[in-house]
Amino acid sequence: MASGSLPRFQVRLFLLCVSLRRPHGVSPKTARPLVVPSKDYSHGGGLGLPLLHEGRRTEDAQQSRKKKTMKTNTKNQIGLGSRSAQLSNNNTAAAEAPSAVAPVEKKDNRLPIDNAQRMKNRTLPTPKVLNLLHTQLPAAYRLAEVVGKWVWVAFRETPAAEIRQQLAQIGFHWNRERQAWQHPCGQFRLSSQHDPHERYSSYYPARIRRSTKPQAAQPAEAAAPATN
Repeated sequence: MASGSLPRFQVRLFLLCVSLRRPHGVSPKTARPLVVPSKDYSHGGGLGLPLLHEGRRTEDAQQSRKKKTMKTNTKNQIGLGSRSAQLSNNNTAAAEAPSAVAPVEKKDNRLPIDNAQRMKNRTLPTPKVLNLLHTQLPAAYRLAEVVGKWVWVAFRETPAAEIRQQLAQIGFHWNRERQAWQHPCGQFRLSSQHDPHERYSSYYPARIRRSTKPQAAQPAEAAAPATN
């Protein structure tokens, strides 16, 4: 028994010494497991793949911008070309228009005015002036009005050039203020701001000629001379 217990005691003593030499509170380090990248990750290119995709996107964006710029420039060039062509066509048409349509010359049927005879006609009395109107210009005679000693002719519209020329030859002149052709009938007076109708009697000879009343045949010729 004594000889068998001695080796056991020595073994225990050895284990006790070993345990006393080990530092307290320090746990043995555990080895980290070896991490092997997956098959998809290893074949995917790692971190370089996102950078590659980003570079391709930037390049594609630049190419699309270049294409848009080229299309815009092409459209502008086409628009400028069409505008210039249209302007040239318009200029050509405008240049050819006068040559295509020949100018129409208006024939002047008016007779030259005899100024000497016109001045004599302006001294004619009222009955003779009315007689000239009735024989030469019946349409003007139907519109004639005697105001005092003067003869007025007022048209609803501007008469033809031939009629105006004949009126001037008889001795009439145009009064812009009264808007009528007037003949002084030898009674020359300065223009007045007042309306001669307020001072002198007036009548229409054409209406009197058509009237059958005896008292209307003789107008009031004793009235004072009218002013224009």
